[in-house]
Amino acid sequence: MKFEIRNEEKIVITGFNGIGKSTLLKTIMGEIKPMAGEYRFSDTIKSIGYYEQDLKWENPEDIPLDIISREYPNLTQKQVRKHLSDCGVKKEHVMQSIGTLSGGEQSKVKLCKLILKPCNILILDEPTNHLDADTKEELKKAIKEFKGTIILVSHEEAFYKDLKARVINIKELCLSSTKRK
Repeated sequence: MKFEIRNEEKIVITGFNGIGKSTLLKTIMGEIKPMAGEYRFSDTIKSIGYYEQDLKWENPEDIPLDIISREYPNLTQKQVRKHLSDCGVKKEHVMQSIGTLSGGEQSKVKLCKLILKPCNILILDEPTNHLDADTKEELKKAIKEFKGTIILVSHEEAFYKDLKARVINIKELCLSSTKRK
């Protein structure tokens, strides 16, 4: 499998469940070792923002306010609350254990962490899972406005169809690479 992504390009990777989309992203992020081949980032990449689709937390008892405060200690509590609110986290959920929140609320906290991170490449693995329609629209708007490279894995064509992104079907990519051998 071979493909290239240019600086500030937006790509969407699609394909059926289990074909390896998340595995590809985890390999790129260094979470798992490559089965074969290699990849490299351009020297222009300063920092990578990664949104993993799994809702895993170091401590499920942590509250969103503490999660963001710990990640961004220079923010005041008021600023953290504002950022969480801007990401759609309800006021009553800011002080609730993350593990007790719905998937949608947990996803909003993850998006808040990501939005605050300065980066020039975003790697997003099914970020629309668990999100309501309004939050998906806000996410789509943020993706359109992002000044950097985006690699987005998504099954939701309605979400990505007007992002002006190159769509790569991983099945076709795998098939074309086996034909070249």
